[in-house]
Amino acid sequence: MNLKKLMITICEKRDKLTEKDVNLKEIKSILLRPLGDAIGDATIHTAHLLQLKSIFPQATLGVVVTSQNKIIFEHSNLVDKYIHRNFFDYIKNHKKWDLLLDFENNFTSASLFMDRILMPKYIAIFKKYNKKHYNFNTIFNYNFHFPQKDNKRLSHYLCHSFFNNNNQLIPPYSHLTTDPKTDLKIEYFWEEKKYRLLLCPQGSKRQIPPQELGELLTHCIDIIQSHHIDIILSYTQTAEEYLKQLLMLYPYLKVKISPKTSLTEYLSLIASANFVIAVDGGSLHLACAFRKPLLSFFANSQPNLGTWEPLVYPNIPHFKVITKKNVGENSNLTQDFQLDSAKLWLKTYLNEQINKE
Repeated sequence: MNLKKLMITICEKRDKLTEKDVNLKEIKSILLRPLGDAIGDATIHTAHLLQLKSIFPQATLGVVVTSQNKIIFEHSNLVDKYIHRNFFDYIKNHKKWDLLLDFENNFTSASLFMDRILMPKYIAIFKKYNKKHYNFNTIFNYNFHFPQKDNKRLSHYLCHSFFNNNNQLIPPYSHLTTDPKTDLKIEYFWEEKKYRLLLCPQGSKRQIPPQELGELLTHCIDIIQSHHIDIILSYTQTAEEYLKQLLMLYPYLKVKISPKTSLTEYLSLIASANFVIAVDGGSLHLACAFRKPLLSFFANSQPNLGTWEPLVYPNIPHFKVITKKNVGENSNLTQDFQLDSAKLWLKTYLNEQINKE
């Protein structure tokens, strides 16, 4: 018997329930299992934690974490307990949670094994895709299912569940804080008394082509303005080569690379900027959490374009740039952007900000 068939055999069979079968006021502990362990995922989930805190102010909130995303949740100041993805943590948390909110898109062997040991009182799932072995015909280990459309915003999943009866949930917005000591260290990255423009054109498998970013910047920043703007390119393993290509095409641009930072330092770097230009990825969502004016770049690709719509706070300037062509489901094809409107918007905005100085 292979692993998947074994997991189906030992997987718990739960009764399907409705909102009438549970008294939400009796929920005292909620465990969140994120969509994944990426920085952007975790940042979006802080919005869910804020919503849960608003309707369950006395409940214990927990998150299943890895070393990659735990730091993000720590900087939310919203999590009471962390469960690491290992057998010993599962055992220690056996039957200690009232409700598990599973945001993963698929049933997986690792998570089914986790659920079998944790044995929370209730399990709620959201969007799940059917796979060959693990699907809605073979897996019955959940009590509540809140289906979501393919392009429905991840940030709004709780809004489309019984948690939002009578529209009681607060609007979803990500929330992060920085470390004050780290903030002081990051201040030395920037030139004094200049407008701080942070470039985050690379993320995951995506990037804004150097030629297109350079075209945008040179159109929006003239020689006089360049003396009032400090531009930092966020560090990546390939940032040096990226900057080399950028300056070969546009040698008059004054751009420097950020030193390599820890994730905590990177949070402070984004929080310290006056404006962020970012491709679809974690940096973009961090900028939203810190309420930074933002120019975001997305491939014209569904369902990604809908799922990862930036969580921009009210009255925070934001302009979204998408590719000229619909690229189907390949959201990594971030090139050939519609720059004309972006140039006009950014030039107008920067002029207003520089003239305020």
